[in-house]
This record gives sequence, C-alpha cells and structure tokens, in this order.
Amino acid sequence: MRAMELPARAELESIAVDAGNLALRHFRHVASERKADRTLVTAADREVEAFLVAALRSRLPEAGILGEEGTVHDGRGSYRIVLDPIDGTAAFVAGLPTWCICIGILHGDEPVAGVVHVPCAGETYSAVGGEAWWNGARLPVLTGDAASAGDPFIVAHAKAHLRHRIRYPGKVRSLGSSAYHAALVARGVAEVAILGHVHLWDVAAIGAVLQAVGGCFVYLDTGAPVDFAPLADGRRAPGYVVAGRADTLPRLLPELDARA
Repeated sequence: MRAMELPARAELESIAVDAGNLALRHFRHVASERKADRTLVTAADREVEAFLVAALRSRLPEAGILGEEGTVHDGRGSYRIVLDPIDGTAAFVAGLPTWCICIGILHGDEPVAGVVHVPCAGETYSAVGGEAWWNGARLPVLTGDAASAGDPFIVAHAKAHLRHRIRYPGKVRSLGSSAYHAALVARGVAEVAILGHVHLWDVAAIGAVLQAVGGCFVYLDTGAPVDFAPLADGRRAPGYVVAGRADTLPRLLPELDARA
C-alpha cells in the first residue's frame, strides 16, 4: 500500500469490529472513573484506543491521530485519523447496548472515510469515497420524510429536557451515543439529532456517512454549518450541534428549541 492510500472500506470495518470485540470482553464487567471534564472513562476505552492507534498507524503511517483518550500524533501527510474508542461510555458503564466504536479519517478538515460500529446491535455504518453503507447495504441519499413506516421521531442528548424547549410534535428518544444518533439520521429513520456540545471525535466518523447521504451538521442556534477546523485540537463545539437534512432543518430547528 502506498503510504497515504486510504484503506478499503472492508478493512476499516474489520478493524472496528475487532475493536468492538475487544470492548465486549469488558462490557458489564468494568469499573469507571471520572476524567478532568467529569465525563466517564474505563479501562476498555483506553485499551480500545491503543488497539485502534496501532492498527491504523500501520496502514496510514504518515497520518496525524487524535483520540478521545489522549492520543495525539502530528502527521506529515494530509490525512488525520480521529478516534472515539467507545462513544457512549456512560451507556457502556450502565450496561446499555447503544455504545459504539468510531473511526474517522479527515483529509484536511473534511471527513472522507468513517466507520461507526455498534457491537451489541450488530450494526456497522461506514463511508469511503463518497458512498455510505449500513451492514453491507448501500445507504441511499436522504429523500422524503424519515420514519415513513412508523412514528416520526428525533434523537437528543441526555440533558435535552433541561437545555431546550422542544416543540417537536413526534417522539423524542435518547440512546446515549452522539455517533449512533447521527447514524439514525443518516439511515433515514430519525428526522434529526440534537447532539450537544460535541468534540471532533464524536462526529468525524459518522460525518463521512452523513455527508455521503446528503446530510449535514449545523448549529442549533444559528443554523450555520459546523466547521471541523476549530475543533481539531479537541475542544468542544461552541454551540449545540444538530444532524439533519439541509432541506428540512429550516422547518425543524424552531421546533427543537423555542429559544433558538
């Protein structure tokens, strides 16, 4: 492989599945602790990140790396790997099945490849080369109304009931993972996802999938597109981030927070 050729989608998916199997060995048998920002971390988070770093550095040796659990490598090339070893650590600690493994690859500040693997659900979302996939099936470009076969719903972060005045007429669900929430939008079953003040590792992997199906990230208060560049050093997004479709977000944003 040439030094900066992207791995194939199947190879990235395989790495994510192996990482998920590693995390499953700890699932429901792990103690947690609090990081400086008061979020939870476990030995599984650190072990999975170390595995992902080793696996991906061998394939993209010149790429920079940013991981939630402290991995930072300056790269010599234009690619950057962004990792969330377990997105939804609080769900993982609680024994809930909605946590996931996230591998994102950026070219500059644009997501060009990503995998979000949900081990307990047996779901894998991926994108490479502008095409998105879910469990081996091509995801179509988003059109029409989400959840047309069932009740319309949105997904939101766990403190949405404290932070927003939601007027959405459908159902609101909170599953504990920003990446999985955005994946449900990309799959066309959730109309929108309110993600909170995310970090780059929360959105880089699923960003490639969402972009491939015609979705986007915007800020809740302004509707402005989210620029990944200011988040490159690991800082939080300055406002609440929403995942959705550009054509329906103008209608939905006022329903997500009456104060926005």
